[in-house]
Amino acid sequence: MDAVRPEVSAAIDRFLAEPDGESFLRLERDVLASFQLAASHVVAAVLVFLHGEGGWAQAAVNVARDMAPCRLRHRGRRTTPVRFLGGARLTVATPYLSEDRRPHRGRRRGVGRRGATGSGCYPVLEALGIWNRATPALLGEVACHAVRSASFAEARQALAERGIALDKKTVRTLALHVGEEALRHRHARIEAAAQRSARLGEFSGRRLVLSADGGRMRMREGGQSGPKGRKGHRRYRTPWREPKLVTSYVIDAHGRRDGSVPIWYDGTLGNADKAFEILTAELRLRGAAFAQEVIVIADGAPWIWNRIDDLARAVELGPEKIVRVADFYHAVEHLTAVAELRRGWNDTKKKRWVKRMRKQLKRGRIDAVIEAIRSLCRGKNAGPIATELAYFENRRELMRYDVFRKRGIPLGSGAIESAIRRIVNLRMKGPSIFWRAENAERLLHLRCYLKAGRWDELMRRVLYRSHLGRRRPEDLQRVA
Repeated sequence: MDAVRPEVSAAIDRFLAEPDGESFLRLERDVLASFQLAASHVVAAVLVFLHGEGGWAQAAVNVARDMAPCRLRHRGRRTTPVRFLGGARLTVATPYLSEDRRPHRGRRRGVGRRGATGSGCYPVLEALGIWNRATPALLGEVACHAVRSASFAEARQALAERGIALDKKTVRTLALHVGEEALRHRHARIEAAAQRSARLGEFSGRRLVLSADGGRMRMREGGQSGPKGRKGHRRYRTPWREPKLVTSYVIDAHGRRDGSVPIWYDGTLGNADKAFEILTAELRLRGAAFAQEVIVIADGAPWIWNRIDDLARAVELGPEKIVRVADFYHAVEHLTAVAELRRGWNDTKKKRWVKRMRKQLKRGRIDAVIEAIRSLCRGKNAGPIATELAYFENRRELMRYDVFRKRGIPLGSGAIESAIRRIVNLRMKGPSIFWRAENAERLLHLRCYLKAGRWDELMRRVLYRSHLGRRRPEDLQRVA
């Protein structure tokens, strides 16, 4: 604090010498930056104190040795830079462990030839959640800005405005590290769900709504080898891929979303089986087997409806608890397609027919709608109209909208449609935006939890290195 006082006093003196709106703005920013820097020094001082107090640092070293797959050798204390949330980058002397190769040391490698990463670790820093020379608070802040902003460059600028000066490459590296750790724990949750029976959780006793859908984004494949183009860049392919999103949320007796339980999103670039594997695991871990009712709402995509029965068996849901609903608004789009295929109708007649059929559909008169479409199956467009007719005939039981409305069941899949726009379209899709598959998977997972309001839940998994989001009992025993 003594180091900050002169800077704060100088900022105040500059303002008092010529007080106006602009200088007051500068004063507030300067004072805030000074105290942010002071905060970094305070936390760094506590970190240094922890290295010599009560043997905690030695306990962290012992835990690292016990958990390592190979024998580790204590190399003494080494200095390494650590970035703090306040924006400072300070050097800390901390224990360093590396693989003990004695008596077979092997060939000595030169400087810069250790490979992608070194073979050692800093056990005290890792025990506190410090990875890639960044504190856990800074890791979370950088990753949050990286997935919330439109690009890594925009995230770097937003962090700089907060006094955290990082280059774009560092922002990208830290964000992708958090994403990699989060995916590792997602895989652990899938394995845990497969090995344990259903248990109580946040979905127990609730009315639960499930939905799924796919978006579009462009990938960057190749470009790492081969001939270069005229501008010196290696050529790569940019195919379209469909990221698949799944969601679940809780509703009350009237069909309104229950805000006491946050909505849940997740997504993957894998196939439909992978998306439903993620959904199944989360439903099992969150107690969906004991839900009061599970409502599945989706459009007509076969990859969704063909997997509902398997999902119910995996989650241990009785068939009487499952309600299937075909999205009403997608059905109306198919009515519009029928009207457009009808030759000889002007725009007014088409709109009038769609409006009438929409009312019939909402009142649950699906048979009347099917008969009206069947009567139009003649002439040159009979084939395409018959295809639209099959859409309604195959989903007759999913379109009892009058019954659904009386029971307080939502008619539309707006939650997943909104998720596609907010999660995929506004960050992952755009002109000249191409993704490596592994990086897209990481950021997609992070952005799902951010937009669902479950960011802290995700960061607890990364911090404690546990899919449960809390410290593991075996770690507590080791420290004790």
